[in-house]
Amino acid sequence: MVDISPENTEKRPNRRYIVPAALFVSGLIALVLIFHWAKTPKPVQKLVFEGLVVLKPADLMQFLDVNPEQFDPEKLEWKDWEKKLITHTRIRKVRVSRDREGFLVITLQEKVAEFVVHVGDMLYEIDEKRDIISQNQVLADNLIVISGNFPVSSHQILGTQIEDVTKEMRQTVSAYPALKTRISEVSLEQDGDIVVYLKSPFRAKVFLGDKLDLFRMRKLYASLAYLETENISASIIDLRGEDAVYH
Repeated sequence: MVDISPENTEKRPNRRYIVPAALFVSGLIALVLIFHWAKTPKPVQKLVFEGLVVLKPADLMQFLDVNPEQFDPEKLEWKDWEKKLITHTRIRKVRVSRDREGFLVITLQEKVAEFVVHVGDMLYEIDEKRDIISQNQVLADNLIVISGNFPVSSHQILGTQIEDVTKEMRQTVSAYPALKTRISEVSLEQDGDIVVYLKSPFRAKVFLGDKLDLFRMRKLYASLAYLETENISASIIDLRGEDAVYH
């Protein structure tokens, strides 16, 4: 018979706590591993483009000098793509991010083309600030063309003429939305007169005189409303006088 002193009993580890402690440590290690796995993204496996309006993925791949048929997603050098894409004339904002599932997400906000400006043999898409979005590469649909001998810088259409015309046409489209689908072009002629070309409900040439304002555009709207109601087609409409003349 061996006597065990109380001191020895207290020093001996209690087995009731060993198993829970081991389970707690194992669970903690598992949580750390899971957290590390969740925070570590997979290699890039696929490109995802978000926010595209007129641009296409192929356009952006070409701009980034990436061949879509030969590139290896896992070897992409994509960390400088934001800096390069923001220099694109059609892009206002861009964000490139990789998620943990291996998707490289390119989120864009495109500039919105408001008009097409025709100067010489060049066509420029411009936004509301008259900044040039494209040159001889019109992608937006149903834009009114403004033709004239406007000064052009490297990134903007300049001058009070284009400023006045875009302002008046913006007010016209806001007041009479139906005219946006009927007018194809507004031309500032060399003699100072302004001519509007219609594409709907029939093709016609409209003479406005030397002034482009909301009053004359209202006369155009009223004239077209009358001609459409009466089912009359005209090739020329003259709004330079008090009354509209058509033939």
